[in-house]
Formats: sequence, structure tokens, C-alpha cells
Amino acid sequence: HPGVGQGVQGDPEPPSLPTQVSKSVSAPIAPSPVPTPGLAKRMKKSKQPLQVTKDLGRWKPADDLLLINAVLQTNDLTSVHLGVKFSCRFNLREIQERWYALLYDPIISKLACQAMRQLHPEAIAAIQSKVLFSKAEEQLLNKVGSTSQPTLDTFQELLHKHPDVFYPSRTAKALQLHWQLMKQYYLLDDQT
Repeated sequence: HPGVGQGVQGDPEPPSLPTQVSKSVSAPIAPSPVPTPGLAKRMKKSKQPLQVTKDLGRWKPADDLLLINAVLQTNDLTSVHLGVKFSCRFNLREIQERWYALLYDPIISKLACQAMRQLHPEAIAAIQSKVLFSKAEEQLLNKVGSTSQPTLDTFQELLHKHPDVFYPSRTAKALQLHWQLMKQYYLLDDQT
């Protein structure tokens, strides 16, 4: 729509836009018994921005950041659906659709990125602390024996030895807590 772009830049021709809007609004009200194919197409098109806005309303910037980080860690949307707690109960299909929208829809992607940039640094840190563990991270934690009674220093050493494997915001405490969960569920290498 060249009229929209010109309106943003301050061109003295914005009055053409309200005329177009009023035409599209009055067209469905016109008393014609059978709408023409052109009108039906126009009505369908006018619903698209509403869908985008509705979608943006449900997906908060924090959800988008969680989704992006979790997918980058796991490369698995099903794991993200099962393991990430979003602000809404999104089903797998909604998560898939949002991921593809962030990748391929330039409008949604741009708006989502702008919103994520405005998140407070503390909110970003909190989101990053919830990022799922990747298989590579868990494989390193697997090797810490279940009877070894590791300390925080043990996990700090792991972080130092494998900075390329662990997510940048991982702490020794986070590794220890995850290792304890793995031990509880008998997921360590020396457990049956």
C-alpha cells in the first residue's frame, strides 16, 4: 500500500487512506443479496490484519524469547511444547505456527523483535535461566557419577571445560539442580 508508506513519511496525501478505509467498511453493509467475488476477496483480506493483531496479543515478548531460545537449544518443537511453561497454554500446533511466523512472516518477525528488544534486562535474565537443557549438555552431566557427591566446584569446572556446549547463562547452581533432577529420575550413566 503506497498510501500507508507515504503517510508514515509525512507526505501531504494521507486523506486518500481514510477514503479507502470508509469504502471497504461501507461495502459489506451495502444491501446486495449476493456479494460479488471481488467483494468476498476484499472481506477476506481485511480479516488478515485482525488475525495478526490477535496472534500478537496472545504471544508476549517473553514467550517469543522463551520459544526462540528453547528451539535453538533443543531443535525440537515437541520438546519445547512439553518442557516450556509459556504465559498461555499453547498447543503444539500454535507453537509450530508461531515459530514459522517468526521465521518467515516479515511483519510478525519485525514486531516481535521490536517487542523483545524492549524487555527489561532482568526479565531477559529470568527467561534465559528457564531455557531447556540440550542433549549435549545432559550428556556432559550424565558423566558425573551418581555416588560422587559433586559440589558446586565440580559443576563450575564443567562450565569452564565446555563453554561451547553450555548455554551462556548457565551457572554452576543451575547445573547442580539439573543433575539432581537427572539423578532422581535415574538418567545418569551409572544408573540403571
